[in-house]
Amino acid sequence: MGCKRPTPARKDNLSVNLHDLDDTGRLHYFYHSPSSDLPVRDVLNELCQGYKTEPYLEKEAENYCCECMQGNIRGFLGSREKYLFLVTRMQKAATKYHGGHHLIGYIRKRKAGSHEWRPGGFYAVLGDAKIYSFHDAYPLESMANFRHYPRKVNERITATILDHFGDGRSILNECLVELERLKKDLPESERRKQAKECR
Repeated sequence: MGCKRPTPARKDNLSVNLHDLDDTGRLHYFYHSPSSDLPVRDVLNELCQGYKTEPYLEKEAENYCCECMQGNIRGFLGSREKYLFLVTRMQKAATKYHGGHHLIGYIRKRKAGSHEWRPGGFYAVLGDAKIYSFHDAYPLESMANFRHYPRKVNERITATILDHFGDGRSILNECLVELERLKKDLPESERRKQAKECR
């Protein structure tokens, strides 16, 4: 689940008819920040898995700065799946949602520009992001045990997830403010590194 710097991947033809996508998706995991009540990445490496840059909500993207689980990303981009569902485990202690796996939102493929070949030799997902609070999140336990659940999500379950989010309010803007707050405590060397990688 950590980000690595492997040999640059081959640049594939990921052309998909974006006007003919299925109402399906796939799950994509990220590490949650223990310092936040909001569903944002582990910016400050509190889980000792590295300073996380993904999902890069600042660009409504995944795999934008650093290659993570590229097989899953390339599979999604080359498929007719419409939604990349973002999954995390609530890490903040002494909260109602601590320890549970939650589906906290998604990135939907755009009609154009749904992917980008990044300078490091990997693909990023770009789209329209909707992020929800842990209170409004979809608990994965209601589908199955996450560890054994297939990454791909069929039409029936996709419809159930979207219906669950139907009355919720996306908190993307609040998450962006929270990310900026957390990034103020980044070491200067990491700040420079991310500025280069996320340009």
